[in-house]
Amino acid sequence: MSSNWVGKTLGKVQIESLLARGGVAEVYLGTHTSLQRKVAVKILRNPSEEHSDALDRFQREARVVANLRHPNIVQVFDFDMADNDPYLVMEYIQGPSLSKYLHTLHQNDERLELPHVARLIFGVASALQYAHNNGIIHRDIKPGNILLISPTTQIEAGKPLPDDFEPVLTDFGLVRFLDSSRQTTTGVTAGTPAYMSPEQARGETTDGRTDVYSLGIVLYELLSGHLPFDGETTMSILLKHVNEPPAPIPGLSPFMQKVLDRALAKDVNDRFQTPLEFAKAFGAAVDINPATMQMESLASLGPSTIDTDSILSGGASARKKQTPLARWIRPAVAGVTVVAIGTFVFLNSNGSPFAAARTETMTIPPVTETSTRTQTPTPAIILGRTGVLHFQNGTAMADQASLIADAMLVPPDGYHYEVWLVNETERISLGILSLNDIGQGELTFKEGQGINLVSLYDTVEVTLEPNPDEDPQTTGNVVYAFTLPEEGLVNVRHLLSAYPDTPDESPLIKGLYANIKMIEEFAKEMQKASDNGNQARALQNAEAILNVISGDQSPNNKDWNNDGEVADPSDGYGLLLNGSHLGYLQTVFTEADAAVNSPGATTQMVEYGEGLKVSMQNLAQWTPQLRDLILEILNSPAGSDVKQQIVDSVALADRMLNGIDLDGDGKIEIQPGESGAQLAFDQAFHMADMPLSPVGIQNIGTGTPTFISVTSASSSGGGGGGGGGGNVAPTPKPGSTPPGQVKTDKPPPPGQDNKPPKPPKKDNNK
Repeated sequence: MSSNWVGKTLGKVQIESLLARGGVAEVYLGTHTSLQRKVAVKILRNPSEEHSDALDRFQREARVVANLRHPNIVQVFDFDMADNDPYLVMEYIQGPSLSKYLHTLHQNDERLELPHVARLIFGVASALQYAHNNGIIHRDIKPGNILLISPTTQIEAGKPLPDDFEPVLTDFGLVRFLDSSRQTTTGVTAGTPAYMSPEQARGETTDGRTDVYSLGIVLYELLSGHLPFDGETTMSILLKHVNEPPAPIPGLSPFMQKVLDRALAKDVNDRFQTPLEFAKAFGAAVDINPATMQMESLASLGPSTIDTDSILSGGASARKKQTPLARWIRPAVAGVTVVAIGTFVFLNSNGSPFAAARTETMTIPPVTETSTRTQTPTPAIILGRTGVLHFQNGTAMADQASLIADAMLVPPDGYHYEVWLVNETERISLGILSLNDIGQGELTFKEGQGINLVSLYDTVEVTLEPNPDEDPQTTGNVVYAFTLPEEGLVNVRHLLSAYPDTPDESPLIKGLYANIKMIEEFAKEMQKASDNGNQARALQNAEAILNVISGDQSPNNKDWNNDGEVADPSDGYGLLLNGSHLGYLQTVFTEADAAVNSPGATTQMVEYGEGLKVSMQNLAQWTPQLRDLILEILNSPAGSDVKQQIVDSVALADRMLNGIDLDGDGKIEIQPGESGAQLAFDQAFHMADMPLSPVGIQNIGTGTPTFISVTSASSSGGGGGGGGGGNVAPTPKPGSTPPGQVKTDKPPPPGQDNKPPKPPKKDNNK
């Protein structure tokens, strides 16, 4: 093998510099001339007869890992031989390893923030679960094989991790098939001793649970700042893995300690059986909110204090709809200060690295059952979930609204409820809301002229009107109301109504969905044409996909098949950064993040905004992968076999649109590696949800709900209702009937689900 490949060419890669050198391999940085991107090249060093096992392992790695496609697994592009030296061409991750990042952190006597710990564990577990589902185990999980990246920030050791970071698992050099027979040589162990499972240390047959143990060691190191076992020799460390339990971490909450102990069980049958089961249990343990517990008493809680079985089984009973990541970033809103997670689970004990820095941020006072019951009864507004107004697509973007009542107070005899959308200068009646005996009902309003309701209105009001009611104007007696906060509404309107920097000032989520839907359709047409032997048409569709992804200011947006036309049916804004266009992925993420962090953000803005950000991060992983596959197709010489690239492109395009069920629970959820454009579209609409608050109902201390007179902020002729305003000036509707003076005797049929816009129909295959 050449002692130095720098300056030489391997296949289509120009080698530029040495990145790392290991026991049997070297890793170089290079540029792939066809993909037009930086790549990492791993070259097996000295593959002599005495290292024949290393060569076999290397070839196994190439064949297996090249078929893996997951946002938390480094992508392998190519595998070949050069002068009898095998090499891999892989995705280049421009970020530090977790090992390097932790080394700098621990030198400063610091630890990772708990939200970041849990995000990291969940990301790696998701990658491992995917690999296990494909019959592969890793067998060398350690910080050195976990790289850190961010779609928005260049991660550097010694600097804080951004909240959107992702771990990427690399080096499947020790991979093994789950259904294969034992492949290790007797007496020879494969792996890194400090992170090796007991069964690996004994040289026994391993399965996916060995990765669970190694990930548990990584978690132990993240939480404590050191490894659980050390020794002067490799053998002494291996014996400790086999025989000694790891020491409990001082100050760690008992719930997290139980999860860690189970992950590090010596017997594989006593461990978590899958990586995601482990990650979800850890997330559930972190999620336990001791805001209602005295900090001093938390350490004394016994096993019976909480349902630890639920935690150790993944916390399914308490966490059916939320991922371990979704609720940390902003777990409380509406004026409640968010408390650092570290304060909750690390106690103020001597030697705790978290206590001194974070206990000062605790602003949620303990609430006891006694203090609640001894309060003097005073008139109070009835609280609880009453109903919510949700915007939808009808014949146009956000031209439909549905109010779903869950538990509203039934109006008194001789009265009914009327629902209104209101802004500073006008109001519009959505109709009469009919309720059953337990306060449930649904009203759907369809704006007949395609006007975007989110662009005009910021407030919903439910008024008490006489029945029958011959006056088209409101009485102004407001019973329920809600106003979207002005700052966050600006960002929500950019997502759902209009964005000034898109070519047609179209709403961001509409452009995002339409472009990805087009990509998915072109991918299917590309495969259909290829299967029919029509390579020219297949290349036309590949060109269209690349141009939609790239945007019209990218050098990749061009006539790739030299037919005299640039196939680009999109609006040209692109999914990725191009010229002055940020692209839909970055812009949607930025607007969602701004809404989440805006003053007075609603619970819906925060919860669904975070979900939208997760989907954008998934798409930011998948889109470059699809772009690179399409570049391979377009750059391949005529007559080349690109069927596998086409098949992979179709799968990626489908994932971008519909998402993928990574954890095999039968549903696609908002979590890393699962949600795509369809769920992103739904999340964006839910950010504008208006949960009704009772403003004209009181309990005067007798326990009997009572209606009181609360006058609308608007005049009966149609003034604004309850603040808001927004950034879009209202415009009068065309026609002879003024806004707010049309009532319906019956609510229309129950509302329909959001229907994403269809992509524009343009012929790019002339």
